[in-house]
Amino acid sequence: MSSTEPTLWDSLVLIVVAFGLLIFVGWLSGRILGVKRGLGRAILAGIVGFLAGLIIISAQFGDSEVEDLDDLWALGVGFFGYVLIITLLASVAIDAIMRPRATRRKLSIPHPLRTLRLRLSIVRRLRQIAHAARVNGLIGRGLPSTTSLATPEGARALRMTLEESGGILVKFGQIASTREDLLPPILTEELGALRSSVSGLPVDQVHSVIESELGAPVNEIFAQFDDQPLAAASIGVTHRAQLRDGREVIVKVQRPGIESSVERDGSVLIWAAKQLQRRSESAARLGLAGLARELVSGITEELDFTRELANNAAMRANAGDSATVEMPEIFSDYTTKRVLVMEAVAGVPVSDRAAVDATGVPRDQLASNLIDSFLTQVLTSGVYHADPHPGNVLIDTQGRLWLIDYGAVGHLDPITLEGLQQLAMGFTMRDPSVLARGVRRLAGHDADDIDIAALEFDLGGVITDVSGGGFDPASLSEVLKVLNRHGVKAPEALTVLARAALTIDGTLRMLDSGFRMGPAASERMGSLVLPSTLNPRDQLMTELVRALPALRSMPQLGEDIALQARSGRLTLRIDRWYGEDGHRLDRWISQILFTAIGVIGLIGSAMVLIAAGLAPNEGVATYLRIIGFVGIIASTAMQLRVVARILSRRDRDDPY
Repeated sequence: MSSTEPTLWDSLVLIVVAFGLLIFVGWLSGRILGVKRGLGRAILAGIVGFLAGLIIISAQFGDSEVEDLDDLWALGVGFFGYVLIITLLASVAIDAIMRPRATRRKLSIPHPLRTLRLRLSIVRRLRQIAHAARVNGLIGRGLPSTTSLATPEGARALRMTLEESGGILVKFGQIASTREDLLPPILTEELGALRSSVSGLPVDQVHSVIESELGAPVNEIFAQFDDQPLAAASIGVTHRAQLRDGREVIVKVQRPGIESSVERDGSVLIWAAKQLQRRSESAARLGLAGLARELVSGITEELDFTRELANNAAMRANAGDSATVEMPEIFSDYTTKRVLVMEAVAGVPVSDRAAVDATGVPRDQLASNLIDSFLTQVLTSGVYHADPHPGNVLIDTQGRLWLIDYGAVGHLDPITLEGLQQLAMGFTMRDPSVLARGVRRLAGHDADDIDIAALEFDLGGVITDVSGGGFDPASLSEVLKVLNRHGVKAPEALTVLARAALTIDGTLRMLDSGFRMGPAASERMGSLVLPSTLNPRDQLMTELVRALPALRSMPQLGEDIALQARSGRLTLRIDRWYGEDGHRLDRWISQILFTAIGVIGLIGSAMVLIAAGLAPNEGVATYLRIIGFVGIIASTAMQLRVVARILSRRDRDDPY
């Protein structure tokens, strides 16, 4: 074998160098055009430019030999110029055909072993669930039909599949069993059996978690600890206990390894919900995939018990003195991420109809107490229970309601709270203008371009069309639809409140089937927002306090203006092109100037090339050709940059 023949190593090096050049040329074209693109598009544009450059340079020089350094320089500049120009053209063409990326994806490199273990566990979990579904008749040759989940057989098959699968799938079934506002009764009744189907933890594991979290033996922390679990859930188990000072408490202990289980089962649950939603009309109508994502997100947050502790403290601090709806205290000294100790409540869920009737308190009164507490939380304190489903509302023998489970709590900032108060006032007064001001305040900057007259007209239709006209799910849903018609993204605070209102409406109907949230909310909101908002004296004092800093500076400001007017130095200047209008004008001027410079550069480069053709000295002609060719490359790049920026629509604040 001759020593001049390329080896395998030489070929590999050549391939790596060529691939690197393709990436570099593609990246460089993106930088020149000012357009962000992915690696695939950059390589594709580089390949097109590289091949086109080879073809053009081969056709131009043919079999000519390189005689001196000037010829080599001209060949190199020509080849690079052709490659760059064709790559730029290819990049613009690709962006014109394929929609450009609006944002650059963050590069995240997952841990390979951890990712592999997670994928394998997901596959095994899917096989386990599929086996349970087939055995219990949930799936066979095809997925459930449109109405199968709402039949006794389908509901039973789903419950048995979830029960056999275990994990957070049981949690999914337990939460679904309380959503009578979304699911058919036959399904919620069957899934309700899952509340008592979860097994507890071995006592030694419970003691081990408590001792590792609290740093002391169980018999030193508690005067008494009942090893028999009070209740068991997919996330943890609860036990009755007594502190050393005699207080009766409930101890919630998180299951070991639950975090990895939630991550695995969460991925499986979302995937399965998507498949069901694609194939089942009933699942699609329920928005099963969205519910699954919301469930997984909520369960992930519930894994940290200190979050629940903070939410409980915030709600208790703003609860006031209510004798009808109370909140048990979570003790911070005994609560960690995996252990929670809460004041014991001698109550049962309001879904227990016999227990509710045994209290002797009329059902409509219980419903009124609950809606009164909810509206007070939302409109007065700005901290409210965001998931008041029947399982989270207990009732004791005296008829008092207790709110438990503070994993989902809504927090309203002062501006959002004021917007909701205006919204409530608009519903109470049935005034579209007040309602529109509240909606605009909630939407913030997104509402700057809203036509206020059109908004008031649409909201007037909401007040007219929605029966009751109160702070109920139907009214809030219509407000969200109006915002969508006006091109405004629904504020997160309003979306969360709408979901909470929908949930509590179902709980209210469980307490009293004839209870209507809309009229009751309208009556209660009148006493919550109207006196403090419409009383002239209180309103005047509030506005004076707000305006006090400006009022204090007005005398000095008036004196300064008077002095300038007296000396003839007072001028009035109106800046039309201010703010977004000024930025838009600057972008257009920059784009026009950039285009004009590019056009002038093209004309000048063409004139240099003409001069090169007329030059009598070949050496001078060569340099003129190089200068003209480089000028054409630069000018063409400038023009293509303008085109690329128009296509990508990214000229926001820094056009070039």
